[in-house]
Amino acid sequence: MIRKFKQFPLEKQLFLSFFATSALLLLITLCLTLSYDLTRHFQSLDSVISSTASYIASQDNVVQMLERGYPDSQVTRQLDRLHQSYPELDVIAVYDREGLRFYHTSRQETGETFMSGEEAPILAGAAPYITTGHGTHGSQRKAFHAICSASGEILGFVTVAIFSSDIMQRSLSLILVFVLILCAALLAAFLLSRGLVTLLKGSLRGHRPDELLALYLQQDDLLNSIEEGLIATDPSGTVIFANEPGRQLFQPAEDTLLGQPLTRFFPESLCVSVAQSGQSNHNRSLVLGDRQILASEVPIRGENGYQGVLNIFQDKTEMRKLSDELSGTRYMLDTLRFFNHEFMNKLHVILGYLQTGQTQAAIQFIMNSSLVSSQSIRETADCIRAPHLCALIIGKMMHAAELGILLTVSQDSYCREEDLLLPADDCATILGNLMENAIEELSRSQPEVKEIKLSLYCRPDCNLILCQDTGGGIDPQWLPYIWEKGRSSKGEGRGLGLYLVDQLVRQNHGSIQVDTEPGEGTCFTLTFTREEP
Repeated sequence: MIRKFKQFPLEKQLFLSFFATSALLLLITLCLTLSYDLTRHFQSLDSVISSTASYIASQDNVVQMLERGYPDSQVTRQLDRLHQSYPELDVIAVYDREGLRFYHTSRQETGETFMSGEEAPILAGAAPYITTGHGTHGSQRKAFHAICSASGEILGFVTVAIFSSDIMQRSLSLILVFVLILCAALLAAFLLSRGLVTLLKGSLRGHRPDELLALYLQQDDLLNSIEEGLIATDPSGTVIFANEPGRQLFQPAEDTLLGQPLTRFFPESLCVSVAQSGQSNHNRSLVLGDRQILASEVPIRGENGYQGVLNIFQDKTEMRKLSDELSGTRYMLDTLRFFNHEFMNKLHVILGYLQTGQTQAAIQFIMNSSLVSSQSIRETADCIRAPHLCALIIGKMMHAAELGILLTVSQDSYCREEDLLLPADDCATILGNLMENAIEELSRSQPEVKEIKLSLYCRPDCNLILCQDTGGGIDPQWLPYIWEKGRSSKGEGRGLGLYLVDQLVRQNHGSIQVDTEPGEGTCFTLTFTREEP
């Protein structure tokens, strides 16, 4: 049955569901009402026959009639009028203790003796009661009441009865009325169900429910099949819809995304401000864990203004990896060309030393040149994806190697030009001055270990630059003045490099931290963060 029901169109299923629910509620309500009314009807009839019997038994002329021992025409007329006043009463009878009838609604039975056994309790002094028994006219509902003298002696009894057939007829009439009411109510439920389905169809802009369901399922499959994550939020920023890529991007395994504020899972979201202003934001480059994403917020316009925001997320991690592999190959070719050019220059220098007989100088030059290997250059080119900065760093590595200084880039460094939060020229100036200062310090102080380590960590929201050396460190008395123009411990005409670094850092809203220890070395840490509107 259920399987056949599901085969109906959705519109017919809705109509049948509405009608069946209405009909069931009506049927239950009317059955309960009918049961209550029938019970109340039976109780009302019992009350009528009981009170009528009590009234007749309390009449003085009825008591006097039994005391005299023969019927009284005045009592007969009085009881006839009473019977006419209550047409629902079928039998009124008055008996003495021996069962002799003194009055009966049927004149032919007056004066006859009637002993059925039902009167025994009332003649024995029992309280008034009602029974269902059989008489000359069939089954009856009878009320018995004793007639007592002034001294309390039982003189006889009164019976008031209603035929069971009349009770059944009245009950059937009541049931018929309820059946008619039920039919009218079912007709109203039918029309109401049709009206609800028609109203629902109108609210769906003419689409039938099954058409709208099919359209919804198609759109749901379509939204889940695209690669971008789509998350819809209401004006307060609560998630009301998320396609499968959106749920995979933000929804943790132990929690649910729907019904939660989007900022709980994505603090950088601007959905609330976009819903208030109505201004779209497109392609904001952000970092979510280990993923690079582009976020866009587009307001959803409704009939009463903006009703929410559609948040679009493009996961660019895999695409960036492929792009990095392609660009890494290009950078590697450029690096190899540069390294080949530098290698030829070094061969010419070595050849010059040998031709002039400076064998020891040639040996020292070769040993220093070995500090820069092809692998270190390849690794630098793989980490630093900004060609301008990569060429600068490799050039400084070559220059440092000629002086016997090992300059390396940390293997976990990563920098793309599009992730820089300051102009590439400014970044090159900062790096160049930091590395040159470190090279000069190591050449001047001549420590046992001559090493410079450069680290660059560039993300769309934060850039971090570290340059540390193993030189002699900065004298504490000079530390407060290293950023001043023209102030340097290296002599006159110096002190411009760190001044220029400080100016560029301030200009690009960055910060500098210097960690130094005399005899151990110095580390410069530069931090740049994206300024949110």
